Amino acid sequence: MARWPAAAACALGAALLGMLAVSASGQSPVAAADREGGNSRFTCTDTEKKRPGCTGTCPDRCPRSCVALCPSCQTYCPDQVQPVRPALFVFGDGSLDVGNNNYIEPNEVGDPWRVNHSYYGIDFPKSEPTGRFSNGFNMADFIAKAMGFKMSPPAYMSLNSPAKLDAGFAGVNYASATAGIWRDSDDGLNIPLMDQVKYFAAMIEKMEANRSRQELSKMLSNSLFLISVGASDLYYIYNIMTRSEPDNKTDVSHLLSSYGDNITALYNLGARKFAIINVPTLCTPVVSHTCDDLMTSLPKDFNDGIKPLMASLASNLDGLRYSIADFYAFSDVVSANPSAYGFVNTGASCCEGPCATNYRPPCANRMEYWYWDQENLTEQAAKLATTTFLNGTTQFTAPVNFETLINQK
Repeated sequence: MARWPAAAACALGAALLGMLAVSASGQSPVAAADREGGNSRFTCTDTEKKRPGCTGTCPDRCPRSCVALCPSCQTYCPDQVQPVRPALFVFGDGSLDVGNNNYIEPNEVGDPWRVNHSYYGIDFPKSEPTGRFSNGFNMADFIAKAMGFKMSPPAYMSLNSPAKLDAGFAGVNYASATAGIWRDSDDGLNIPLMDQVKYFAAMIEKMEANRSRQELSKMLSNSLFLISVGASDLYYIYNIMTRSEPDNKTDVSHLLSSYGDNITALYNLGARKFAIINVPTLCTPVVSHTCDDLMTSLPKDFNDGIKPLMASLASNLDGLRYSIADFYAFSDVVSANPSAYGFVNTGASCCEGPCATNYRPPCANRMEYWYWDQENLTEQAAKLATTTFLNGTTQFTAPVNFETLINQK
């Protein structure tokens, strides 16, 4: 079983604790890590001149403990990382979408939210807009990189034929911007989670034509199922609760039940390892001026419910394992002391309005902004968050971090 190389297998948990200490002291700690079996220590270069504790040069085998502090260090060392599991399957919303919405046609309601235009993708290889709601890579990409792939697996809607189960198979990405758990909270302009699961089931059925069910089951049970969804549903619930009398089918408990149904459906199709990213704040730049107590409490209630939901599923579904990333809490910590994490702005978007070339250009210091557009992360924010979810402590990812989940047999 392939694992991280010793020189790169650093204690990011210690570094994260150090970063939290920054909030109190205002000073950046030295990011360092011990080489397994020795006492060698590494430091990162501080090209941005914002982290006095990061000195020296970025090592050939970059320690992951430096990643969160020094953006100049590569997040992962590509020549050192090998795929550790057969595939990555991605479900959710715009935080993970890599182009599925590009293939959704307009309807009588309107146009799907698509970003197949510049300035989106300005920092992607060749400055190519791909449908990612980012200036570059998103969280799905960075998790795929951690598994040894170059980027996220392809968007399901972009596939001309059923995915082939061969040595190069990386998985499939079903995520769709503005998608929710419920179909009620969409206008036919995205792919709701239940439909994403149906597409996955259809793909598995087609793959069975060329591979045995036993072979597929082995691959699926070892693969990572990444899910980030729920924000669109909570906006929907918010609108219901503020404009009319809510009913028992439009509350958080019902939403959690529906979420559990979809996870169970994936389990019945062969999924066993679930990496769940909870819902971040709803008070993004697009709605910050109208943010109120209800908008603040809804994601907290939903996130609090995910923990017992997953624990219950794990106790009732044999072999189900999971990790929950607390995106909400981590975002709060970064927002409380942005400079400690290399940001100058965590409340406004870098690219305003339609984020298009016929409007004003994006900010020049994109690595220092948390939000790329009115709702979605910059590449740098996505990198920092996923590094934490992959390698951090139980403060932000529990009961185990994503890397531990990936490496579990």
